[in-house]
Amino acid sequence: MFKTYPVIIVQQIKEMLEIIIDWETANKYEIKSEQGDFLGFAAERTLGIFHRIIRNILRSHRPMTIDVWDNQKKHIYIGKRPFYFFFSDLEISDNNNRYIGEIKTRFGLLKRKYDLIDAQNNVFAQVESYRWRLWTFQILGRMGNKVGVISKKWGGLLKEAFTDADRFAIDLSRKNWTQDQKAILLFATLCIDLDFFEDNSNSVLDFSRS
Repeated sequence: MFKTYPVIIVQQIKEMLEIIIDWETANKYEIKSEQGDFLGFAAERTLGIFHRIIRNILRSHRPMTIDVWDNQKKHIYIGKRPFYFFFSDLEISDNNNRYIGEIKTRFGLLKRKYDLIDAQNNVFAQVESYRWRLWTFQILGRMGNKVGVISKKWGGLLKEAFTDADRFAIDLSRKNWTQDQKAILLFATLCIDLDFFEDNSNSVLDFSRS
């Protein structure tokens, strides 16, 4: 799916219902290259009207399943996150139920932090951002060195104020990531959107889209 693309763009697709009445519906995302090549899409799984009610009550703390398809509409990845109070964890598998890894939230006074864990239960990278700079998340290697970045892009004040859609760029150019690691980084980007921007679209300065 990701091939050798150095930058992956994750673009949220906002439904008109959300724009008009601010009633949250299941999240959907397009996945593209920096040049605009369509790579696939991701979507939160829905289970009818009851799921939508729970979603609006629990907001970002709700249990969820996120599915990812490639550009041929082949189902390739599944991310599952249970209900949580303080720290969200998300487990990732492929369409054959092969365990790929996990994303675990870590406590930090000054920073928001995630551990990215591979199939061997090793932390292969961390994602973190200062609490006052949530539009830029650094990707750090095992030695604490910067190996990438997940950034929320700006695309114009009027456009953002109307659509409230989020757009992220994942810079993968500084390291030779495996396909499974790239998949985990993709889900980490979705976690960032769900944890920090879904409930705060009207209160946090939005630096999405370019």
